Amino acid sequence: MNPFSYGAIVRGGHFYDRKEECAHLVKTLSGGNNVVLYAPRRFGKTSLVFKVIEQLEKQGFLCVYFDFMMVFSPESFVRLYTKTLSTKQSNLKKFAQIFAAAIKSIRPVLSFGMDGTPELSIDFANATINETVISQLLDMPETLADAGKRVIVFFDEFQEVERLNSVNFEGLLRSKVQQQRNTNYLFLGSKTHLLKELFNDKKRAFYNAASQMTIGPLPQQDTIKYLRKKFAESGITLNAIMAKYIISVASDIPHYIQLLAAETWQYMVNSRKLVTKKIIDDCAARMIAFKNDYYMELFDRQSQSQKQLLQALAMEGKNIFSTAYIRTHRLPSASTLQRAVKELFKEGIIEKANDEYFIADPFFKRFITSIY
Repeated sequence: MNPFSYGAIVRGGHFYDRKEECAHLVKTLSGGNNVVLYAPRRFGKTSLVFKVIEQLEKQGFLCVYFDFMMVFSPESFVRLYTKTLSTKQSNLKKFAQIFAAAIKSIRPVLSFGMDGTPELSIDFANATINETVISQLLDMPETLADAGKRVIVFFDEFQEVERLNSVNFEGLLRSKVQQQRNTNYLFLGSKTHLLKELFNDKKRAFYNAASQMTIGPLPQQDTIKYLRKKFAESGITLNAIMAKYIISVASDIPHYIQLLAAETWQYMVNSRKLVTKKIIDDCAARMIAFKNDYYMELFDRQSQSQKQLLQALAMEGKNIFSTAYIRTHRLPSASTLQRAVKELFKEGIIEKANDEYFIADPFFKRFITSIY
């Protein structure tokens, strides 16, 4: 079985390091404070959060994880959030009673699955999902907390709350965050620039609503040790230089490190014993070839200025609005460049960390480099 994990939440032996970040989040949340967690996509935010949840639950907290990515309307939020809250309850009948008392315009329906397991759904018949209903539902964690447990709500992809502007969701939730005494929140998301706007724009409801924390790449020496150990378990030699090369090719992004390591291990496991630079390059090239059509279409649909910027970012990403950078890479004017950056951010194609812009997918970056 391949010892490297990617594309899903990393748990158990696949999760390493982040001890300081995990301890800080546990201490902050258990101490009654709210947090917003920033990091570029694929840096392992969600895996870290589930490690935090695991530790908080051991301390007796009721932890509710909710992903806004599937929310597209107030109705979908009500349905999905209610379902999420219900799955954290051992007594669904009691939860249904609490829900019915709190939100009188929506009827909870208890039924049983084929295996006899109780299931809860809600009946929207004749119900209007307005600010009152949303407000009542946002009170539910605090109501559940009154039953004896402190509650911590983890809102992933929180930047998508903009889809709920029709019911003043930001304003309603901010008021709950301020009023609730037994419920705390952690906010995170993959579109860092939008999340930062939510919490740093003085005109937005969530301005300064939570302490802010960011995570970067994992300590390189820890990653090298982890990679070498996993390869060694299969009798494959990966020296420190080649482990560092895998990290470099993957742009030091945890998800892509695991992805390239998995591909390399798969290539090595049946016939080879020593990982070389050529093998790593060949594995990276195969990964790019597999996604060639997707990468070609992704690049082709960008505007001329966006293509020019991507070509430049494939080489370097510091001081991109400077006269020297624009001249060196033959880019359009700074104002046109600003629009290109905004669109590429919106699509999640580029990210920014430590004042440096970079292409989010390091293999898309290598694809562009191979062409130009």
